[in-house]
Amino acid sequence: MVRLTTARLILRPHAIADEALYRAFWGADVPQIEGVVSIAPLDPELAFARLLRFLGHWSAFGFGPFVVEELATGRIVGEVGFAHMRRGNGEDFDGVPEAMWKIDGALVGKGVATEAVEAALRWFDGRGISQRTVCMINPLNSPSLAIAARFGFRPFRDTAFRDSPVRLFERIADI
Repeated sequence: MVRLTTARLILRPHAIADEALYRAFWGADVPQIEGVVSIAPLDPELAFARLLRFLGHWSAFGFGPFVVEELATGRIVGEVGFAHMRRGNGEDFDGVPEAMWKIDGALVGKGVATEAVEAALRWFDGRGISQRTVCMINPLNSPSLAIAARFGFRPFRDTAFRDSPVRLFERIADI
């Protein structure tokens, strides 16, 4: 099993045993960024379906999002990694792995997202899975825009997703 450890975090694939902690993570009220539509909070059924979706990613593709655990507490504080989401954004987007990150709102601004995304990218790039990755961010989500820029994601198109504006980004890795 893949297990990445950083100074404060453990990143690992989802497990069915995560259900209660995962529901708590996705069910929590999240700080809202004005103008940014969030999928959270998720009700228990949708959180469970998401958990199963990402269990399947590891099985089908050999990669997927990681659960991010706080090393000190064992609490799930994020989800970071790569997936084939098939969002309908066109072959230039849907045809390659999509990077994703969500960190507990109480930890925003503390470097946790940077630490987790860096570990996930290092692992992904080291496997040579895909030189090109993409991500989708609401143009008002400045914390996510900063993470994308820090790790070399460059905008290539604006579009809409679920009636909200989004900017599509790509990253070309040196693998």
